[in-house]
Amino acid sequence: MIPKTAAILTALLALGCQNPADRCELTESCPFPDLSGPDLATPQPKCAAAKGLTGDTLVCVDFDKVSGLSDQALMGWDFTSLCPAGWQIASGKLQVKSFGTFVGTCSFTMPLTDLASPANQKYQSVTLAVVQRVDLNDKPAQLQTQQVMLGLDDPSRRIEFRTGSSPRQQNINAVSRGDLTAISGTSFQPLFKVTSSLASGATATGVQIESIAVMGNP
Repeated sequence: MIPKTAAILTALLALGCQNPADRCELTESCPFPDLSGPDLATPQPKCAAAKGLTGDTLVCVDFDKVSGLSDQALMGWDFTSLCPAGWQIASGKLQVKSFGTFVGTCSFTMPLTDLASPANQKYQSVTLAVVQRVDLNDKPAQLQTQQVMLGLDDPSRRIEFRTGSSPRQQNINAVSRGDLTAISGTSFQPLFKVTSSLASGATATGVQIESIAVMGNP
């Protein structure tokens, strides 16, 4: 029996250089580990605004996934202090209430990211990304605008200005640590401001925000 056993072992060792599928057929078993490796598929972003961005996710909200402006996911956001007209989430989009009759200014602020804090000192830039649709009057006598500023309603802190119409798209603004220091110190706190000099009626539907993300980039 010993010579026969040795012959079988020799044959099996010789099969070690063959395709694993062939060995399975010959030995009638598949004791081999999975050699395919880990799943290297691109991880899904935490929200639509973060799609395609790198870095650490600091803020990430899809407005169709929150129950309202008081949702836990929106802690630290201020939708009331700077908007007499009022913000609302309608059809999964953040927007000014009754935009057709809106005249004046309506703003909201996001949570503060302080690059001076120990947890954030590794970041050399911060990215603000927004998925939105814009439909504003751009006629001088009926001008409507959307602006994004850092911390305060101050044109010297503005990082974005929009009017007119644009389709649903992802708008991205990256601010380096050095540029942020010149604008607002180490504080990154987006302030969104919508203004309307004249009620639009049915001619413009305003700004409809679907998703917002803030990313920290080492």
